[in-house]
Amino acid sequence: EVVEDGAPVIIAGFGRVGQIIGRILRMKRIAFTALDASAQQVDVVRKFGAKAYYGDAGRRDLLRNAGAATARVLVVAVDDVATSIKIVEQARTHFPHLAVYARARNRQHAHLLMDLGATQIVRETLHSSVRLTEAVLGALGLAQPDVHRAAVQFIEHDEQLLEAQHAIHHDEQQLVQSAHEAADELEELMHRDDHPEDA
Repeated sequence: EVVEDGAPVIIAGFGRVGQIIGRILRMKRIAFTALDASAQQVDVVRKFGAKAYYGDAGRRDLLRNAGAATARVLVVAVDDVATSIKIVEQARTHFPHLAVYARARNRQHAHLLMDLGATQIVRETLHSSVRLTEAVLGALGLAQPDVHRAAVQFIEHDEQLLEAQHAIHHDEQQLVQSAHEAADELEELMHRDDHPEDA
């Protein structure tokens, strides 16, 4: 049985994303404590047999009550950008030992989380969109190794671009120029991979 006291993981936000994380942690017998602003979601957590707190996870006292002083990892799975930023700010300020793994709605949200020093950021639609594209390319008859290589190249290129654009994310003109250059670069990279004789 999972012991909840001193759970190493806190999940802030127990909606679609938080529930999947919770299910996998439970499957691996790793205890977690969940925080959610919805009483209904807190009831869902309790059905999992886990400890749950109702309220604003961006409040320092709620984080402390949930065990932030002793937990190792804080997962920020809320879907609201402002709430997410508030939670990460509180965690970095008051519980700096916590590794913060955060869901990002988009690139701008990811850059804000990077500004705050989140340990790792996962953009919520990137991997599902790439998986769907892999299925489409397969349906069009592309060979599975080529499909997989294209997906890996795209993700690697996009993650590098996100990191590079972090330095200029406050300058819209530079961001737009960077995005155009990156699109051309990715197209060239894919073309060289499909036609090595042209390289």
